[in-house]
Order: sequence, then structure tokens, then C-alpha cells
Amino acid sequence: MKPKIIIGTVIIIAVLAFLIISGVKDSTVYYMTVSELHAKKSGMQGEGMRVSGYVIPSSILWDAEKIQVRFTMAEGRDSLHVYYNGVKPDQLAEEQEVLAEGKLDADGFLHASKLLLKCPSKYEAKLEEQNLSDRQK
Repeated sequence: MKPKIIIGTVIIIAVLAFLIISGVKDSTVYYMTVSELHAKKSGMQGEGMRVSGYVIPSSILWDAEKIQVRFTMAEGRDSLHVYYNGVKPDQLAEEQEVLAEGKLDADGFLHASKLLLKCPSKYEAKLEEQNLSDRQK
């Protein structure tokens, strides 16, 4: 083989490997609970993460002008302040289980880019009743 072809092939493979590695690294997020985050908080600033917990009652603050919602999520005694820029999810309520994805700032606040909410159990009960009535037919 010609040296030019070998060198070109090696360069293409190196560029593709770099793109794959950097793409995976940027999309990697840690998954943890609020308590686990408090245990590791010192080295987590700027890292992508998903944190699960429950919304503390009376902590939801919706700012319609800025289209921003703030709330505090907790697990046991540990709590975490969350800022989310975007439309407030309809299901966001007090004592609701929430999964917030974002980055932790130097002050310990999570700036969320996504909020994922667990469906309330009221839907699960209705679904079970519907499945039972469908089976009886």
C-alpha cells in the first residue's frame, strides 16, 4: 500500500474516534438521589447529573414573566434547590416524585435542563380497575 493511503486512513480513524469519545463524554450524566449528591457535593460542580427526590411542600415558585420555576426537592433530611427555565410541568406538585437533569453550580443549586415527573398513583389505580373490567368481559 502507498504511505499516503495509510496515513489518510489513520487520520480518518483518529478523527472518528475523537468525535465518538467526545460525544459520549458530553452526554454522560450521573444518576443519584438527593442524599447521595450531598455526600459527594464537593466534586460535582459543573457535572451533568440526574437527581431524584420529592418536591417539598410550599417550595414551588413559578415566575410567568421569566418562564422559570424554582422548587426544593428533598430526600430525608437532605434538600436541593432546583432552577428550571421553561414552562412549568402540569404534574409538578407538592410531595411529587421528580427527576431533575442538569448541572450543579458553585452555590449548590441545580440548574435543570429537564424535569421528569412520575405519574401520580391516582392514574395507576384507575388503570388497574380498567384492566380488571376488561378481563371480566
